[in-house]
Amino acid sequence: MTSVKKVEQKTIQLIEKAEAIAALEILHSENGSIQFANNIFRFRLSQRTANLRKSFQTTYKHECEKILTDILTWSAYIFTEAREYSVTEIYVKYAECVSLLDQRPTKVPSPLNPYLHEWRKALHNNSDFELYIDLTLFENIWVFKGFRYEVKPIYSDEEARLLILEDFDKERQKFEKLKAKFDEIPLQETIYERPRIPEKVRIEVWRRDGGKCAKCGSRERLEDDHIVPISKGGSNTARNIELLCEQCNRTKSNNIV
Repeated sequence: MTSVKKVEQKTIQLIEKAEAIAALEILHSENGSIQFANNIFRFRLSQRTANLRKSFQTTYKHECEKILTDILTWSAYIFTEAREYSVTEIYVKYAECVSLLDQRPTKVPSPLNPYLHEWRKALHNNSDFELYIDLTLFENIWVFKGFRYEVKPIYSDEEARLLILEDFDKERQKFEKLKAKFDEIPLQETIYERPRIPEKVRIEVWRRDGGKCAKCGSRERLEDDHIVPISKGGSNTARNIELLCEQCNRTKSNNIV
């Protein structure tokens, strides 16, 4: 395995502000505040906010829990100080994090999606659900320019970033060279190769036409001309070839007369 491996395309869409704020407001009202301390972030959703979450899903066509999971996956980049956070501040820091995914390789925190099923199950059974997020836990996965990368764990985070940038740059240069190479090749029309007339056929035609133009009788600048052009399926036989002077041949061009 190489040091860096591009594993899949991964487009992370920014959640619209109104939808994100509405979901975070429900989280805030459920917990009284949104706080972070000691690298641990804990929150809950219970039946107390069931009507709010139902109204949210009617308005935005998404589950409140799913939106919160997608936002809080990036908690390690949102909650950088041990204190209370406002919903607007959380969204701003979340949006900044997503916007940077196209600018620099970013290590992905451990996803919260595995907890989403348990969360839905608890709410369906009218049970409260609490989730503890350890902000020190990260996968060995990075995201950059719409792709997920795996990097061997023997490298530091800074080394991993540099390796991903190097891999991306090599691939960019490769495709730039391929584009330049193939853009230089013009589209060519089909070329009909004209087979050489056998010498014995040329002699037969000369004798048959008496060494003069079959049209005007001229003996100057004589050429072997195909009655049915090669491009239209004609053959190199004496029956399909006649002597024409240069002028008569040019007048005929590629037409069958």
